[in-house]
Amino acid sequence: MERGRVEAFSDGVFAVAITLLVLNFSVPTAGSGKGSLVHQLLKQWPEFAAYLISFMVIGIIWVNHHGFFDKLRSLDRTMLFLNLLLLLFVVFIPYPTAIVADYLKVGGWDAKVAVALYSAVMLGMSIAFSGMYLWAGRHDELLDEAVDAGEHRARFWQFATGLPVYAVLVGVSFLSPGFALAGHFALAVFYVFDQTVARRAA
Repeated sequence: MERGRVEAFSDGVFAVAITLLVLNFSVPTAGSGKGSLVHQLLKQWPEFAAYLISFMVIGIIWVNHHGFFDKLRSLDRTMLFLNLLLLLFVVFIPYPTAIVADYLKVGGWDAKVAVALYSAVMLGMSIAFSGMYLWAGRHDELLDEAVDAGEHRARFWQFATGLPVYAVLVGVSFLSPGFALAGHFALAVFYVFDQTVARRAA
């Protein structure tokens, strides 16, 4: 199948997912007796934190998705289903984002479960994307002629850095939800600067 059709469909899913994130915000009510506007905005810090991290994650996945597809010349049926699996997790991200925003305010066990769920969704997303990378590496006919298949395979763990990190963050969530979220933010920043998926053989 041609890449263009799959990329267009995927872009639509990414656009929906990233747009849904903003629906987690509620507009502070004037004259509600809940304090000043500044006070109400400050109370929404979990929403802002969760939104920032998830926006970065979805945006980075989108950028890397384009970089990955640029390395392909064709797709087979398995790659299509792996791509659908990735999109399943991507479009689901706004849901655990909203849960994290709500339950961070509560704290306790519920906050830990909320962040663990968020981390598990990120782990699922990472597994799906890593599966796409591995499948392309094992089927040279899918890779563009300019891509060195051996180098592509050798860079797998550099590409899949998030896979073990997200697995660890699921456990860390039950120890410190705040530290786990900081880990998600740090990993997102790492992927902003990492260009593994976009590299081609010279």
